[in-house]
Amino acid sequence: MRSSICEGAVLFFWYALSGFLGNFKLQRLSLNEQESVQKRTFTKWINSHLAKRNPPMLVNDLFEDIKDGVMLIALLEVLSGQKLPCEQGRQLKRIHWVANIGTALKFLEGRRSVYRGSPIKLVNINSTDIADGRPSIVLGLVWTIILYFQIEELTSNLPQLQSLSSSASSVESVVSSETASPPSKRKVVTKVQGSARKALLKWIQYTAAKQVGIEIKDFGQSWRSGVAFHSVIHAIRPDLVDMDKVKGRSNRENLEEAFMLAETELGIPRLLDPEDVNVDKPDEKSIMTYVAQFLKYYPDLHHTVTDVQENDKEDRLMLRDLKVWAEQFERDLARAQMAETSLQEKYQSFKHFRVQYELKRKPIELATQSLRKDGKLLLDQAIVKQAWDRVSSRLFDWHIQLDKSLPEPLGTIGAWLYRAEVVLREEVSIQQAHEETANIIHRKLEQLKDLLKNIEGHKKTFHEIHRARSVNGVPVPPDQLEDMADRFNFVVSSSELHLLKMEFLELKYRLLSLLVLAESKLKSWIIKYGRRESVELLLQNYISVIENSKFFEQYEVTYQILKRAAEVYAKANGSVEEVENVMKFMNETTAQWRNLSVEVRSVRSMLEEVIANWDRYSSTVAGLQAWLEDAEKMLNQPEPSKKDFFRHLPHWIQQHTAMNDAGNFLIETCDEAISRDLKQQLLLLNGRWRELFMQVKQYARADELDKMQKEYLDGVASLTAFVDESNRKFSAPVEVSFLDVKMFVQDLENIKQKLPAMEAQYKTVTRTAQLVTKEVSQEEVHEILATLTRIKEQISKVKEYSCALLYESQHLLSPLEELEKQITNFYESLEKVNEIISIQDPEKQPTILLKQKAQDLVAYQENCKKALSLIERNSQSILQCVASSEALQHFHQSTFQKKVTQVQITFQNMIRKAGEWRKNIEANSRLMKKFEESRAELEKVIQIANCCLKEKGNPEELLRKHSEFFNQLDQRVLNAFLKACDELTDILPEQEQHSLQEAVRKLHRQWKDLQTEAPYHLIHLKIEVQKNKLLVTVEECKAELARQNKVLTREGKERMIEEHMLFFGDKGSYHLCEKRLQRIEELCQKLPVSDPVRATLESSQRILKELKSQIDSTYAKLTEHSDTWKGYKNRFSELANWISSTERELKKIKESVNDTAKYEQFKSSVGEIRQHINKQGENHSWLKSRLAVLTSICTDMEAKKTEDELCKLSNDFKGLLDLLAEIEKTLGTLGDCVQYKEEVKSAIEELINNSKEAQAEAEKILDTESLLQAQQLLFHHQQRTRRLRAKRQDVQQQIFQAKQLQIEGGLPSTMQEDLLKLEGTLENMQQTMEKREEQLQVTINKWEQFERDKETVVKYLNQASSALERILNFSSLDSLSSELDQTKELSKHAEAMTVQAENLVKNSSEIHLGSKNKQSLQQQAKSIQEQVKKVEVTLEEEYVLNKS
Repeated sequence: MRSSICEGAVLFFWYALSGFLGNFKLQRLSLNEQESVQKRTFTKWINSHLAKRNPPMLVNDLFEDIKDGVMLIALLEVLSGQKLPCEQGRQLKRIHWVANIGTALKFLEGRRSVYRGSPIKLVNINSTDIADGRPSIVLGLVWTIILYFQIEELTSNLPQLQSLSSSASSVESVVSSETASPPSKRKVVTKVQGSARKALLKWIQYTAAKQVGIEIKDFGQSWRSGVAFHSVIHAIRPDLVDMDKVKGRSNRENLEEAFMLAETELGIPRLLDPEDVNVDKPDEKSIMTYVAQFLKYYPDLHHTVTDVQENDKEDRLMLRDLKVWAEQFERDLARAQMAETSLQEKYQSFKHFRVQYELKRKPIELATQSLRKDGKLLLDQAIVKQAWDRVSSRLFDWHIQLDKSLPEPLGTIGAWLYRAEVVLREEVSIQQAHEETANIIHRKLEQLKDLLKNIEGHKKTFHEIHRARSVNGVPVPPDQLEDMADRFNFVVSSSELHLLKMEFLELKYRLLSLLVLAESKLKSWIIKYGRRESVELLLQNYISVIENSKFFEQYEVTYQILKRAAEVYAKANGSVEEVENVMKFMNETTAQWRNLSVEVRSVRSMLEEVIANWDRYSSTVAGLQAWLEDAEKMLNQPEPSKKDFFRHLPHWIQQHTAMNDAGNFLIETCDEAISRDLKQQLLLLNGRWRELFMQVKQYARADELDKMQKEYLDGVASLTAFVDESNRKFSAPVEVSFLDVKMFVQDLENIKQKLPAMEAQYKTVTRTAQLVTKEVSQEEVHEILATLTRIKEQISKVKEYSCALLYESQHLLSPLEELEKQITNFYESLEKVNEIISIQDPEKQPTILLKQKAQDLVAYQENCKKALSLIERNSQSILQCVASSEALQHFHQSTFQKKVTQVQITFQNMIRKAGEWRKNIEANSRLMKKFEESRAELEKVIQIANCCLKEKGNPEELLRKHSEFFNQLDQRVLNAFLKACDELTDILPEQEQHSLQEAVRKLHRQWKDLQTEAPYHLIHLKIEVQKNKLLVTVEECKAELARQNKVLTREGKERMIEEHMLFFGDKGSYHLCEKRLQRIEELCQKLPVSDPVRATLESSQRILKELKSQIDSTYAKLTEHSDTWKGYKNRFSELANWISSTERELKKIKESVNDTAKYEQFKSSVGEIRQHINKQGENHSWLKSRLAVLTSICTDMEAKKTEDELCKLSNDFKGLLDLLAEIEKTLGTLGDCVQYKEEVKSAIEELINNSKEAQAEAEKILDTESLLQAQQLLFHHQQRTRRLRAKRQDVQQQIFQAKQLQIEGGLPSTMQEDLLKLEGTLENMQQTMEKREEQLQVTINKWEQFERDKETVVKYLNQASSALERILNFSSLDSLSSELDQTKELSKHAEAMTVQAENLVKNSSEIHLGSKNKQSLQQQAKSIQEQVKKVEVTLEEEYVLNKS
C-alpha cells in the first residue's frame, strides 16, 4: 500500500511539474496581487488602532512609514497598553531606525502565545529587513502582530473553545492548507483542532454557518460570494440580513452590502473591498483579520458551549471503542504471530492485519491529537495512544521477522530494505540551532549513502530471485516476493531524490546558520555604544568574526553550492509546491543577504567613525580646557598682551566647533549614561567658552584684516596682469598661415578659459574689498573703488574683444588648414613627377616599367593641376576674408601671397620638363617592346624543349608528354623573332647592332639543334618502353616456371602439363615476348648505326633465348611417365565397401524402427551414419574430379570402363542417402511423440499438485471469520483456477499435437493408448475443479445475501429502538396521535421483519461453511430473530397503551 501511495505521489508530482513552467508567470502575478491586498488590509487595520492614540497617527505607505520603527512602537503601545522606549526626532539616522525596530521585536519575543504558553517566535524577521522596507518581511511581522494581539486573544475568550486548541503554533497552522470538515459530514471528531485559525473557523461553523445552512470550509473561496459574511452578521443581528435575498444576488453586491452593514450597524472597521475578495484565490490572512473583529460583537456563546459538550460525550465513547479495538487487535496479532503455519500462510495473515491497521490509522491519529493548552493528552487519549503504539511496534517487528525468515540471501535483502525504508521515511528533527540541524542531516545523509552502496548488488540478486521465484530451489511466497519488489522499487525510485533533498537541506541549514550568526552579531554591533574601550572591543570582535574568518567568502561558497543543489533538486522534484518553496527560500535568502551584507559591511566604518569621534573629542576637550584656563588668566593683563595672546582665537574657535560636533555625534550613538555625562561636560565647557568669548571676540579679527588686505592686493595684481597680457596678445602681428593662426587661436581660447576664473576672482576681490573698507579710512575706500571699477571695465573689454577675435580667427583657421593640405599634396605629386623625368637612359629600362612610369607621370601631373586650382581658389577666399574683417587688420598677407606665387611658377616648370621627357621615350618603346616579346617567347620554347630532352622518369609518361610537345612545335615562333630583330636593328646605333646579331645567331643555332635531336629522343623513349614491357613479361614467365618446378613433386603432372601448355602456348606470355622483341627491332633500325641504344636489341634477344631453353626443360620434366591411377583406385574400393556395409545396417534399423524402447539406440546409430556420409560424399566428389583429369592422359577404352564403374557407384551412394532420409524421418516423428508424452505427463503432475493447493485454499475460504476475507480469498482462488484452466488448455493442445504426429507418422497403437489415458486424467481433474468452484461461488452468494438481509433487519431494529425512545418521551398530548401513527407503521414492518428473521435462521443453516463459521452465523440469526420478536411485542404493548 505504501509503495502504491508513493508511486501515485510521484506521478502527481511529475504531472504537476509539467504544467509548472507554463503557469509560473500566472502564479507569480497571483502572489503579487495577494501582497497588494494584504498591504491595503493591514494598513487599514493599523490605522484603525492608531486612531485611538493621542495624538492619532496615520500610515500612508506601510512599507515606507514603518522603516523608522516609530509607528511600529506606537501600534504595540496601543495594543498592549504599555509604554515602550522610542528614539524620535526629525533627523533620525538608520542606527536609530534599527534600534526602534529592535525594541519592538524584543517586546514581541517577550510576549507569550495564548495557546502554547511559550514565547512568540519571529522566524526570519530581523531589524535590518524592516528598516529596508522588504514587503514580505513587513507583511509577515504585521500578520504576527494581528495573529497574537487580535485573533488569538479573541478566540481564546470563547468558552470551552480555547481548551480545544492543540499545542501547535498558530503561525504554522495558518500556513498549512488543512482545514476542518463541516459538522454535518463528521461524526467521529468534531472538536476544534490545531490553532487560533481553526478555533476561529470552528466558531464560524458552529454559530453562523450552521444556522443558515451553508458550508464554510476555509478562509478563501468560501467567502467569495459574500454569503458567509452575511451569515456572520445574521448570527449577531438577525434583523439586519435576509438570507433568501442574499443567496440570489451577485458576489459584488453581497460583499458591498455586508461591509457596509458591518461598518454602519456594528461599528466594525471596513478593512476589505469587494475587489479584494471577489477573486479566484482570496487572501486568507486578510479575511481572517477582518472576520476576527466580529467576535467582539457576538451576543451569546451558550449554544456553542452546548454543542461542544455534546461532542465531548461522543468523543469519549469513540475513544473507548478504539481502545477495545486496539486491545483485541493486539491479542489477535499475537496469536497469529505465534501460530505454527507455513511462511506463505503467515505472510497472508500479516497482510490481512496490515490492511486493518491502515484502515484504523487515520481515525486513531485524529482521535489522539492533543486538545489541551499544555499539549498533554487526556486520559482516554493516552490509553488509546499507548495501545496503538504497541500494535504498531508489534506489527513492524512481525514484518521484520517475516523478512528475516526468508532463505538467504533474501533475508538479508529484506533487512536491508527495512533499514532503507526507515531512513527514507524518517523525518528530520529541526533543532533550535541551524548548525545542529545541518549536522543531523549530514549524519542521516551519510547513513543513507552507506546503505545505498550495496543497492546494485542487492538489486541484481533480488532480480535473479524474482525471476526464479525461489532461492536455491526453495520456493518463496509469491505475495511476499511481490511486496518486496514493490518496496525495492520504492527505495530505488525515491533514494536519488531523497539524497538530493537531504543535500539541499544540509546546505540550506548551513546557510541559515551563517545568516543567524550574522544577524545576531549585527544586533550586538548596532547598539548604543559605550566608552572608547568597549567600541574598540566591538571592532576587534568584528574583525575576528568577519574578516579573519573570511565570513563573506565562506557565505558565498556555501551559497553557490546551495544554489546548484537547489537547481538540481527542483529539477528532479516534480512538486510545484516544493519547487515554489525552494525558489521562494532562495529568493528570500538572496534578498535578506543583500541587505544584511550591506549592514554588516558598514559596521566597521561605523565603529571606526565612533572611535575617531572619541579620539577627536578627547583631544579637543583636553586642549580646550587648558587654553580656557590660560585665557581666563589673561583677561586681567594689559591690552597689548591680550591682543598678542588672542591673535590665535580663530584656531580655538575651530577646536570648539570640532569638540561640539564630536560630542553631539557621541551623544546620539552612545548609551544613556554616557550621553548624560557627555551632555553635562559639554554644557560646562560651552558655558565657560561663551563667557570668555563675549569678552575677547574683538581680538578674533586682527589677523583676519591683515590677511584680507593681502588677499585684496594679490587679487588686484593678478587681474591687472591678466588684462595686460591679453591686450598684448590682441595687438601682436600675426602672419596669415595655418600654424601662426592656430597658435593665435590657442592663445585666445586660453584667455577665454581664464575669463570665468578671473571674473570669479574679481567677485572674491570685491567681497574682500567690502570687508576691508569697513576697517580703513575714507580715502583708501575711494581708491579701492576706483581700482575695482577700472579692472571691471578692462575685463569686460577683454571678454568682448576676445570673443569677436576668436570667432573670426576660428572661421579663418579651417580654410588655412585646407590650403596647407592642398599645398602639401601639390609638392608631393611634384616630387613624384621629378623622380620620373630624372631617369637616365630611358632606352635601357624595361618597356613595361617605362609604360608604367608614363602612366604615373600623367596621373601625378593631373594631381598637381587639381591641387593648384584649389590653392588659387582658397587663397583668394582667405585674402578676401582677412581684408573684410576689422578684427584681423593686424594679420600680415605678404608671406602668404609669395607662397601661392611660388606654387604657380613651380607648376609651369614641371609641365615643360615632363613634355620633353615624354617625347624622348615614345620613339623607341614600340619596337623594343615587340623585340623583347618575341625573344622571350622563343627562349621559353627552347628552354622547355631542352628540359624535355634531359628529363628522366617513367618512359611511358615521358613519351606521351614529349610527343605531344614536339608535335606542336612551330617555325612561326622563330620567324617572328627574326622579323622583330631586323626592325630593331634599323633604329639602333652601330655599336649596339653587333651584340643584337650575336644574340640572334645563338638562338637560331639552338633552334636548329633542337629540330635534329627531337625525333631520335622520341625513338629512344619508345625503345625503352618496349624493353621494360618485355622484361616484365619475361619475369612473369620465369616465376611461372619456378612455381611449376617447385610443385612438380607434390601435385599431379596432368594438371601441370595443362597449365604449362596454356601459359606458354600461342596466346600465352611467351608469344607476347616475341611480339615485343620484333617491335624493338623495328625501332632500332631507324636509329643511326653509331647510336648506343641499338645494343638494346641484342640484349633483348639473348634474354628471350634463355627463357626458351628454360621452358623446354620444364616441359620435358612434366611429360615423364608415372603411375597416376593408384590413389584413385584405393579411394574407389574404400567407398564401395563402406556403401555395402552401411546399407545392410540401415535395413536392419528399418525393420525395428517402431520399437520405442530402442529409440535412443537407433537415433545414435543413424547420427553416426549421417556423419560418415558427409565424409564419404567428399570422397565421391574427389573421385569424379580425379577421373576427369585422368581420362585426358589415358586411352578411350580405359576411360569408358572407368566412367561406367564410377556411375554405378554413384547410383548406389544415392540409394543409400534416400534410405537414410526415410529412416531419419520416421525416427523424428517417433521422437516428437515421445517428447510430447513426457511433457504432458510432467504438466499433468504439476496441475494435480496445483489442484490440491487450490482445494486447500477453498477449504480456508469456508473457515474465514468475515465475508470480506472470504470474498478476497475467493477472488485469489478464482485467479488461481483461471491460471490452472489456461495451463490445462496448453496440455490439451500438446496431447492433440502428439495424436496428429502419431497418425501422420504411422506409429504403434501403444503410443495412442498412453495419450488417451493422459487425456482422461486431465478431463477428470477439470470436472472436479469446476464443481468445486461452482460450490464455492454458490456458498459465497448465499453468505452475501444473508449479510444483506441481516443489515436490513438490523437497520429496522435501530429505527424501531429510536422510535420507541421518542414514544417514551413524548412531550404533549398533541403529539400522541402522530406517535400512534408511527407505532402502526412500525408494526406493519415488524411482521415483514419477523418473516425475514425466520428466513435468516433458515438460510444460516443452509450455507455450507466451516463448523465454526456456520455456528456463528446461526447464533447471529437467532439473536436477531429474538430482537425482532422483542420489538414486535413492545410495539403491540405501546400501541395498546397509547390507544387507551
